[in-house]
Amino acid sequence: MTNLKVSNSSAIAQLNVDEQEQTAQVEFTNGSKYTYFGVAKDAIRNLLYKSTPDTSLGAWVNNNLLSAGCRYQFGFEG
Repeated sequence: MTNLKVSNSSAIAQLNVDEQEQTAQVEFTNGSKYTYFGVAKDAIRNLLYKSTPDTSLGAWVNNNLLSAGCRYQFGFEG
């Protein structure tokens, strides 16, 4: 699991991704935590290797987790 540095996000407090397991853990700034499953490996790779400091993590979560219909559970797994 890779913990990404979050700064200047109004929506995301913490974001962890695991390319092998195809999972993402998101803690929103309101304190709610979710684990998402079936995250596209390409989406994770793009975030890990092609993103810039200006990349919007909130937009990434919306586009690659919420809009993509990933299965989720409340809280962090493991």
